[in-house]
Parts: sequence; structure tokens; C-alpha cells
Amino acid sequence: MISIYRSPLRVYITLIALSIAGIWCGLSLPVSLYPNSSKPLISACIGYDMSADSFYRNFGKNLESQLENLNTPELKVERLTATYEASQVCYKTEFTWGSSDRLALREIRNVIFSLSSAMPYTSRQRIWFNTSGENKGFLAISFFSSKRSLTEIYKIIDPILSPLFAKVSDAESIGIYNPQQTQVLVELKPEAVAASGVMPTDIANAIRSSLEGFGAGSVTVGTNNLKVAFPQSVTNLNEMKQISLMVKDGRRLLLGDLARIDFALPVDSSQIFKTSGASSVILWADPKAGGNIKNMAENVLSIIKSKQAQFPEDIHFKALVDPSEFIRSAVGNVSKEVGVAAFLAVVILFLFVGNFKNVITAAIEIPLSMVLAFIMMKISGMNLNLISLGGLALSAGMNVDASVVVMENIFRHFESVKHDLSFEERLRLVVAAVQEVKFSVIASTIASLVVFLPLAFTSDLSYAILGDLAKAVVFSHGFSAIVALVLVPTIRLQLMSRGVFHERPSLLDPFLKRLENAYALSLEKFVAATKFKNITYLSLFISLILLVVFVIPRLEKEIIGKPDTDWLMLGVSTRGNTLTKQMESQTEVVESELLKKFGDQISYTFTQINGINNSYIMARLKDKSEINLLWKKFEEAFPNTPFNQYWVNSWNPAELPIPNPPDFKLSIRGDDAENMRVLARDISDELQEKKIWQNVNNEPSAGARENIVARIRPDQMTMLSSRHSQFSKSSLADLLRIATSGMRVWEIEMSGANYNIYMRFPENYIDSVEAVAALPINVGERIVPLTALAEVKRELAPPILYREDGHQVYFVSAKQIKGDEKKTPASVKSSEELVRNWWQNHPTQPGVERPQMVIEDSQKEMNLALKQLGIATSLSILLIFITMVFQFGDIVNSLLVLVAIPLGFIGVLISLFVFHSSLSLNSLLGVILLNGISVANSIILVDFLNQAVRKGMSPRQ
Repeated sequence: MISIYRSPLRVYITLIALSIAGIWCGLSLPVSLYPNSSKPLISACIGYDMSADSFYRNFGKNLESQLENLNTPELKVERLTATYEASQVCYKTEFTWGSSDRLALREIRNVIFSLSSAMPYTSRQRIWFNTSGENKGFLAISFFSSKRSLTEIYKIIDPILSPLFAKVSDAESIGIYNPQQTQVLVELKPEAVAASGVMPTDIANAIRSSLEGFGAGSVTVGTNNLKVAFPQSVTNLNEMKQISLMVKDGRRLLLGDLARIDFALPVDSSQIFKTSGASSVILWADPKAGGNIKNMAENVLSIIKSKQAQFPEDIHFKALVDPSEFIRSAVGNVSKEVGVAAFLAVVILFLFVGNFKNVITAAIEIPLSMVLAFIMMKISGMNLNLISLGGLALSAGMNVDASVVVMENIFRHFESVKHDLSFEERLRLVVAAVQEVKFSVIASTIASLVVFLPLAFTSDLSYAILGDLAKAVVFSHGFSAIVALVLVPTIRLQLMSRGVFHERPSLLDPFLKRLENAYALSLEKFVAATKFKNITYLSLFISLILLVVFVIPRLEKEIIGKPDTDWLMLGVSTRGNTLTKQMESQTEVVESELLKKFGDQISYTFTQINGINNSYIMARLKDKSEINLLWKKFEEAFPNTPFNQYWVNSWNPAELPIPNPPDFKLSIRGDDAENMRVLARDISDELQEKKIWQNVNNEPSAGARENIVARIRPDQMTMLSSRHSQFSKSSLADLLRIATSGMRVWEIEMSGANYNIYMRFPENYIDSVEAVAALPINVGERIVPLTALAEVKRELAPPILYREDGHQVYFVSAKQIKGDEKKTPASVKSSEELVRNWWQNHPTQPGVERPQMVIEDSQKEMNLALKQLGIATSLSILLIFITMVFQFGDIVNSLLVLVAIPLGFIGVLISLFVFHSSLSLNSLLGVILLNGISVANSIILVDFLNQAVRKGMSPRQ
């Protein structure tokens, strides 16, 4: 130590170099709202033309088995759900926390594609994937106009913007999506098709064949090697009209004779986007893994603003999801808190220390330890986010403690000297002062840091949320001990002038003297009053038990508090639609009602239609302080009905996929899907009728649905199949699908752009059961309606086949509306009683399988996280005790130090109860942090007391 303090230049140069490195590391750290941890949810959907049950038996059973067992050293499947609906199945594979979303997607794609080769061609062409649950955020910008179509908007903005997006280095992908992208429409003429006897599958195969090109080897001519190829025979619409088809009498017809072929807008886009009611083109941008999403968003917006002058005046854009805005606000707020914490620490130091030079000496530890922490954050792959910055804010006040202890002990040593001191004498006194407290400083720092070690063994959720905070505290506070023991004594030695030591007293010195005397007097009396002392200990012990027994159960539970946001989402789910336009109309009604009631408090809305039965409306609030009030009003204004289900939630970009479980969850399992559906519906209806919950949901939907069923007469099918080889259930199903919904056939490239080819009958050609029955079909020399071959009628649709981890299941779930969370325990109890009574009053009927009903632990993941963090708290106390034993060498002193922990825990519980806070990972982490701080201070106090006893000082001294 002497050699270090004697040569301050080496200390200064080393710390300056490390500080420069730390600043560079801090500036190069990726910036996001939350840590990089994720919990991937990969959706894989496959369309089919058979029944849901047939697809499950032929393909789905094997697919589920393969996906469920998709476990590798890097990936582990946590949950698999499969929803088999009328025309498609969706497999949702949920992986554990920390899994790579890209690796998970790759493995899912490998499984699906390896098994899809056995599926029909139409299924192989209708496979799509989606990744959610990843915590990387995205940028979404809408472009809209009151005068132009979406295609016109797209054709104007895409050539201007897309070439420039390649310069955005932090982006994984940037694309402009037009929901009404022009397509090539092959609109069949029903009568002409029926007269020709050609089936739609024959037409689709002819189009595909014309658009395929083939290589045919190569030929060496002289010194040149020439490739031989059969190029595609169709390159434009006129050539498509000339595609030749052979009809059953040997004649050939042109496709142009059977269909009208032209460019057209999609009849029923699968997704629709609206900004304040205006249809919109959407720009999506996703960041690279580890990329800086803030820079990406700012660069994309900068490009758009720089080119805005080239847009027509009627084209406007709106940044719907700008993560840079949220990040700047959130990180700025936390950074401000770090600055406030550091400033307050400096003010407190000045009031108690009194000398500006001494304040600077101690306070330099705060920014320096943070800057040095950036180096370790860079090495460990962390980013700057709310959690890691929160860790730095927490450590700001802790970091100065060690410096104050070292500096005050140096003062104490110099105060006893009344003569002039040489440099060597000052050096020896500084070294002696540091040696006296260095083990206390090291032990107290270790005690503060060791409490975070058990976090590494908690559940994935706890570690994903709090891991960055723990590491930030460890890095920053760990460096603070080094700064306190190396830099502070070095600076203090240089600041001391030759001569008698003299320090200016603190402004609070008179008050502190009186406080010290009062404290010493009170402590003497307390120690001497054995009876009062024992009553105090007993009272504290009883208070702790009462708080644990009566207060903790009454505290609300949540995973983690979310940052402020001004976005509210209203989700809409319905059933029975067959077209996206139907869902669009229903959503427009909901949005109109929403704006009618709350329009004065909403800046604008963004609406997304996700298929035929789902949509959501995002409302940007004018005042985010009203979000909880409006949340409750939204839920009250849109209660669930037998036909529509609604949900309300806040939202912010780049948010961690934190679980948002229901308050009550009932699973119904068995083999009879219809029996399970009816049971789920009846229980849901009764929960709502008795007003136990306002929002009750089913997964999957338990409502009855109807289908149009064409049941082919066996005698007709046998006769037709024997005479006409093209007749089969499959060919008739293809004909009906083309007549009702249409089908994507292929794609064609023209003028450098790709266009989907979509084949269907004229719009609204089939609009009723009677129209289905009247569909013309060529039979020999006659054209007959479908009803001549099949019985066509409306029937109840079979229940949706919903499977979880290999078992068929229906769920009934409920959640309390905003503001009524305190009613949750009573509602859960009433629900459990209702289910028990239902089970007793509805005995098993003969010949009917009775499903299994289980009340699930809906808060399972959260309870597990809280339980494991509670265990981590206990382990942290054990580790603190072990550290104390090593420090003091005896158990008695170690136990004395641990007395601070229950006292701190009492304070935390009282504060949570008084301020109506929740029991969350945040608050439990606060308990862990408080343990470390309390013990750190106690270590220094006990160590000083032990030294005083060894020196023979009196109790008052």
C-alpha cells in the first residue's frame, strides 16, 4: 500500500485510462428498455382442406410429438398448444427463458418442413411462421392519405425510401407492407367452367406448369459451355390468357375463355391496418440481435423526415411504435434519478463532512465506480436499460459509504497529532488508518454483493428480470471498494499540507455533537435496562411474525412494475365470421363507440385486423396519468357477451414478455370435445350470470358454431367416380373452395415486381346456403346443381380441437377488472365453490364420459418466481453469516450483525402496506439489497466496537 500511495501518478494514470475505457464502453453499449433475455413463442400455422380431425389423425399427431420433444442443450420446450380449426391448425411452441428466438424458429421450421412433404400440395403452400416473446422491440410507422389508395401510396413512398434503408446498420430487416398489394386475379366464369367440365384444380395445375422453368443440362459448342433450359412460358397477362386446357371431349380451350384475368386488389386481406380510421401502409423495422434499437429507430425516422418533401402533401405518416421515444424518456428518467441520487449523496456529505475538498474526495467514487462498471457490463454482454440503470442508481448511494469510512478514519488518526508532520509521517498515518479499516470495508462490500449471488439460482423469470440489476450493482459497488482503498487515500494524502492537521468543522457539527451525546446517553440507558431491552426485542419479534402472517397475504402480487406508458389496447375476439371484412366492420363499430365515449382523452388510434375473428385497437392517450382510470372505464364500457370477448391492457414497445395470467383458471380435460365445450360454456355463463367476474374467457371458444355441410350421397359419388375419373370429394371440395373463398395459385414476376395469382369465382357469387346448393357441376352431358349430388344444409360445427402438451383441453379463465383487484380473493373462492357444486349437482350420465376438471394455479409462474426469490433472500442471509464468521472469527459477533436484517424487513413490510405497494420481484429484491446495506453498516460498527474494546476504551468513549 505504501508504494501505491507514495507514487500517486501511477494511480491517476491507471484510473484515467480505465475511465476512458469505461466511457467508451458505456457509449458503445446497446440501449433498450429491458434486458436482452427473452422467452420465445414460435407459432407455426398450416392450412388444410380436410377436416380438423382428419388432419390431426394423419399429420397433426406426429407433428405434436416431434415439436413437444424438441429439446436440445440450447432449447427446451416449456409448453405446446395446438388449435385445429375448420381450415388451419396453429402450433404455438413456448420455450424457456433465455432461449434464442432465431434458433427456436430454425428448429421449428426444420420439424415442420421435414414432415410437410407427406402433406397435400395445398397444405405445403399454406405454411407460415411467427415469432413473439422476443425482447428486441420494433419500429412501426403508418402512411395514409384521404385521397389515394394504399397501392398508390406504396408506389410513391417505396422507391423513395427503400433504397436508403440499407444504410441503417442496426436493422435486421426494414420493409414497407401494403395490405392491399395488387394481385393477378383469375376470376372464373362459373357457367363456362361448368360447361367445359374442367375442374379448378386442372386450371391451377396448368397455370403453375406455365410459370415453371426447368434446366436441361448443358452443351459444349466449341470452347463455350451453353446451358440448356426450358424457361417459363408465361411472362404477362396476355400470355396467361393463352394457356391451353384440354376438356373432356378432346377439345382445347384457352384460359381467357374460362376466366377474366386482370390486376385487382385483394378481395379479403388477412390483415388490415388503420390509423385513426384511415387505411394505412405500414413500415416495420426489426433490430439486429444485440443491435441498438434506439439508433435504428432514430435513423429510420431521420430518413423519412429528410425525404418527406418528396411526398405529395396529402400523404402523412405517424410513428405508431417508436421505441426510441420510449427509451429516451425512460432512460432519461432513470439517468436523472441517478444524478439526483448522486447529488443528494454529495449534499449529505457536505452537511456532515463540512469541507468541500473532502466532499469531492469521497464523492468522486460515485461517478468513477459507475464508469468502471461499464467495462464489466460490456464484457458480460449487458445493455443499457431500465433494469441495469436502476442497478447503477441503487449503487450510487451505497458507493460513497466506503470512502467516507476510510476518510473519517484518516481524520481520526490525524486529529491526535498536534505537531508538524513530514510527508513520510503523513504517509505512515494514512497507511495505518487504511490498514485499520480495510478488512471492514472489504467485508462490508462482500456482504453487500454476496446477497445477489443466489439470484443466479432463481427461476428463469426472476433472473431475466433482475439479473442485469444484480450485475450492475455488483460491478459498480465492487469497484467502489477499490476506489475507496486506493484512490481516496492517495488524494487525501496529496491534499494534506505540511504542518498541523486542521479540518474545517461541518455546518451540522454542533447538532451532530448533541445528537451523538443524546445517542450515547440513550444507548447506555437501554443497555442497562435489562427488562425494557428484553420487552423491546420481544416486541420486534412479535411485530415481525404479525406482519408476515397478516400483512403479506393482504399485499397484492405482481411480477414487476411497468414503466409509464400512454398506450391502451382494446382487444376484440368474435366467432362465426368467414371474411376479414366482417371483422373489419365489427371493429369499426367498436372503435366508433370507443371514440364516442373517450375521444376527448385519445390523441389517435391504430387498428389492426388479425384475420376473420380477431382485432385490436390501440389508443394513444393525451394524458398518461389517466391510464388506470381509462383502463377501468374501457373494461366497464366493453363487457364480454356471448358473441364478443374483449380485453384491455397497457402496452409499451420492447416490453419484456412478462406473464399476465388470469386470476382464475379452470381446465377441462377429456376425450369428448363436444361434452367439454358444453361444460366450459355452461360454467362460463354461470360465472358471469352470478357476477363473480365481469370478464370470463374460454380457450378455445366454447360458443356453438354453424357450418354449411355438403354431404355427398354415396350412390351418386360411386356412379360419378366410375364414369368420370376427375370426380372425387377432393375435387368437389376444391371447386367449392374456389367458389367461396378463392385460392392462391402461384406468383408471377412482371416488370421487376412479384404478384400473387389468386383464383376465385366472382365476388359474392356464393352468399347463402341456397347458392352453395345451386353451384353448377358438369355431369356427363348435363350441368346439374350440387344439391343433385349432395345434401346441402346448415349444421352445428364440431368443436374446435384444442390440445396442450398432447392432451385435449378447454380452459375457463377470468380476470378482475382494473381497480377491483382487491375483490380477487373473494371471487376466486366463490368460483371454486361454484365448480365444486357444479360437479356434485351434475352426476355422470350413463354412457357419457365425464371430463376431468382441475382448478389450475393461474399464478404458477409468478408464485414460483416469488418463492424462489424468497429462498434467495434466505440464502443471502446465510451467505452474509458465513462472510461474517470469516471476518470476525466467531459466531457471536456474526449473529449481532444479522440483527439488522429482521429490523429492515419490518420496515419494508410496513412501507409496502402503508403505501399500498405490491409484493413483487422488485420489492423482494429491495429486501435483499437492504440486507446487504444493513449488514455492511453493521460490520463497520461491530468492527470499530471490537477495536475499541481491544484498546480498553470505556463504553462512553
